[in-house]
Amino acid sequence: MPFIDVKNLSVHDPVQQKSIVTNMTFSLQQQHCLAIIGESGSGKSTVAKALIGLIPPSLEVEGTILFDDETLTIQTAEQWRGKRIGFISQDAMNAFNPIETIGHQMMETFQRHLGLHGNKGKAHAIAGLERVHLNNPNELLKKYPHELSGGMLQRVMIAIAMMLSPDVIIADEPTSSLDAYNRREVIMQLQRLKEETGAVLIIISHDLGVVQAIADEVLVMHQGEMLEHRPAEKIFTVPEHQQTKHLLETRRRLSAPLETLRQQRVRAFPC
Repeated sequence: MPFIDVKNLSVHDPVQQKSIVTNMTFSLQQQHCLAIIGESGSGKSTVAKALIGLIPPSLEVEGTILFDDETLTIQTAEQWRGKRIGFISQDAMNAFNPIETIGHQMMETFQRHLGLHGNKGKAHAIAGLERVHLNNPNELLKKYPHELSGGMLQRVMIAIAMMLSPDVIIADEPTSSLDAYNRREVIMQLQRLKEETGAVLIIISHDLGVVQAIADEVLVMHQGEMLEHRPAEKIFTVPEHQQTKHLLETRRRLSAPLETLRQQRVRAFPC
């Protein structure tokens, strides 16, 4: 039995008379990573919001979402969010309260979801920061969000998710604002997160390099519809739909000048 089972999920905007997502149906097993890809405006983030129960009330939602054979409702989403369903935002800076320290926010989260107070909560926070290889965790707990880089804040979010051990982790464009070094670090931490917690990992991304590095399965969206959902290897080697071929070809064209520049640099400055 699949751990996540989405059936005929549709999201409609009645004001603009527009369908944002249409008849999405897919399932996913535990310890698998699904990447949802597509052009901007294809409905990727709307699917993510539906999976964590954060669709605005102004939109109409149809269909069913089952987690471990339990139906996701507004009430269950509020209960599960954080403990059973983890969310890693693409906008790390805005995910934290700017006037509270990192330590206060981590410990408050662990108190609310795990019942850990005082030194136990602090020890849990330190252990989480150490697991994502952030140095000087005691000092980091005293800092405010603006004192950390985007990459560090992303890793703090991953640390929180790791220490809560949710059943499902949804990451919305987790590397979109990161440089190459931090992008690699976050990919490694997401892989560890899936392996160590046994969670289902769903990544919403336009970065096909990230997708190819981490996904077991890929779901391709276009204008609110699912075009194909297959193993990642098949998507990247023998894509079936023309839009998927277009996405992959666009990535190759964008990557080609960078690869040429890298090879020229190697020839100019051999080791």
